[in-house]
Amino acid sequence: MKIIFFGSGDFTLSIVKKIHTSFDLIGVIVTKPRPRGRGLQSSWTEIAKWAKEHYIEVYTPEDPNALSFVDRLNKLKPSLFVLSSYGHILSRNLLDVPNMGSLNIHPSLLPKYRGAAPIQRAIMAGEDKTGITIFFMDEKIDHGEIIVQEELAIKPDENYGSLCSRLSELGAEIIVRTIESIESGTYKKMPQNNSDMSYAPKIKKSEMVINWQNNTFPIVNLIRALSPKPGAETTFREKKIKILNAVSGKEKFKPGEAHVDKKSLCVGTGDGSIDLRQVKPQDKGAMSGLDFKNGFRIKEGEVFG
Repeated sequence: MKIIFFGSGDFTLSIVKKIHTSFDLIGVIVTKPRPRGRGLQSSWTEIAKWAKEHYIEVYTPEDPNALSFVDRLNKLKPSLFVLSSYGHILSRNLLDVPNMGSLNIHPSLLPKYRGAAPIQRAIMAGEDKTGITIFFMDEKIDHGEIIVQEELAIKPDENYGSLCSRLSELGAEIIVRTIESIESGTYKKMPQNNSDMSYAPKIKKSEMVINWQNNTFPIVNLIRALSPKPGAETTFREKKIKILNAVSGKEKFKPGEAHVDKKSLCVGTGDGSIDLRQVKPQDKGAMSGLDFKNGFRIKEGEVFG
């Protein structure tokens, strides 16, 4: 079975590796590298680097739905497209290229959390479970008929990085048997229940900023959802600081106000406090809350912005 994979990002590398070991992966399609950083250097995604190392053709179309690109893929005669975290909506012309259909691997229990940031949004909402959904794509976002859906519990202290890794492993585990069921014709389909639908839009920069007037658990969930990157932001002494790990504190302090003792650094919230476990001050590396307290000689009552 000839397969072409569309995707990029943290979630997808384990999945594409698994496909490669079990089937004929004839191409990987990624978004075109963009100049980033101070030097405006273009860099390939991890998937693209891996594919090149394994002599798999990498495609970077500006518009994957362009007729010239659709014709190019048609000539490859793929059996199946597999997509995850790609960033483009595929046209009907493109979806019809493979003779066995086009699959999407989505890290949520669809139709909940359709969209670009399902893992982060589930953590931010305080969900205790999520999962993997594999479905046949149509022209609408995360809308097609479901083939496989498996749940995964979200651990109380889990952040985006660890949950993304576990979901990727689950996706890699179930994609092989899903493709095998399509190849053998033994799969079953079920429609999505749109009454349970919710959306997971891309995280805005304004959402990354901690509002210390909010209650403790929404703040802790925000920190978890944005760790290890991009990091929930606040300010201290007029400089940005990212909070990468925090837990609920035992006492109540004024919102944004620091409380220091020998063993901890706490900051007040709308209904209590959080204990800072890992932070990243501006222009410095990540450090423990205690190292931050001691290194910056934080005083009782100083305020986080």
